[in-house]
Amino acid sequence: MIQEEAVTSAEHERFKAYDRLNAVADILMVCAVIFFSYFLPGGMAAHIVVYGLVLFMAVFSVMWHAVVPDRYLGPKKLIVKNLVDAALATLIIQYTGQEQSPFVFLYYLVLLAAAVSIGVRYTFMLAALITTAYVIISGVAIQRLVLEPTGFIYIWADIVSLWLVAYLAAFLADETAKARQGVAEAREKFESFSKIDWLTGLYNMKHFDVLGVQEVARAERYGHPLSLLMIDSDYLKSVNDNYGHQKGDQLISDLAATISQNARSSDSVIRYGGDEFLVVLPETDTLAASFLAERIRAAVEERGLQIGQTKANTTVSIGLASYPKDALDPTGLLARADAALRHSKQMGRNRVSAYVEGMEQQRPLHPKQPAVAAPAV
Repeated sequence: MIQEEAVTSAEHERFKAYDRLNAVADILMVCAVIFFSYFLPGGMAAHIVVYGLVLFMAVFSVMWHAVVPDRYLGPKKLIVKNLVDAALATLIIQYTGQEQSPFVFLYYLVLLAAAVSIGVRYTFMLAALITTAYVIISGVAIQRLVLEPTGFIYIWADIVSLWLVAYLAAFLADETAKARQGVAEAREKFESFSKIDWLTGLYNMKHFDVLGVQEVARAERYGHPLSLLMIDSDYLKSVNDNYGHQKGDQLISDLAATISQNARSSDSVIRYGGDEFLVVLPETDTLAASFLAERIRAAVEERGLQIGQTKANTTVSIGLASYPKDALDPTGLLARADAALRHSKQMGRNRVSAYVEGMEQQRPLHPKQPAVAAPAV
């Protein structure tokens, strides 16, 4: 039994394309049978049966493609349609000359449609059913077919051609499916890497663009607080200048690890850029966020940066803003947290500052103003 798959948007569009292709194939089959059956020898009864089958095929196709809702699109619907098509093709072949019928090609169309839409396994199963039905309507016992192959060369030629078409169609469909899967995996990896920072393994700002909107919307809907921390290393430039950029990268990686270890599982840690990080704190007000920020600050200061056999002192400055007290949207929260971070820098670094109104109006440090000393080794 086939389990109905969860159909994604892309799969739904793919099944719709298969359904349209099947509808076109139905039209061509009906037209071909009507045209060629007119020239076939036979009695009036046989013609009536054939035209009746064609009429049924046309009506069934219209009902199937136009009436059945799109939500039923999927492997089950396609398999049922292929089985019905195979049954109708068998009846048409039976009443137009069995193995001498010019409509054996209808089987090929059914197998091609099956290979493209439902895959290799079910294509071969359908080929086996079609082969069995074809042998039965030909009126030949299996024993005679095997023991006297030359006497039934037309039937064997049709059977072999059926399986060749089934194999080639299934092979090409399988290769196409593998190619499609490879493209999907490549796209998934690209999208994953585009949201992940290569150095720290944290989310980058592309992720915050989406997450910020989601969390603010959730906080607004349920009336819960939301806080944002902006964290900046105090001495990355000094580490780069004194020990090289490799140690600077190590400092950034260590900061990312320390922040992640001290954040909660419900929090999201994001590399904002350079040595700056964001921590999104759902359902957290200013007071609770201040405690968490202080824990992160103390953990960074205690950890330091290992350089050879010694450990350099490292610290961070942290700015904090909260929804709805300080801002009502992600951009506002980011701006307020940045203002609070600048305040921490101006007040001597290695501290946590919660945003208060007017902070963004404060002037930054003068370029010639002496900075705090570089970390001791």
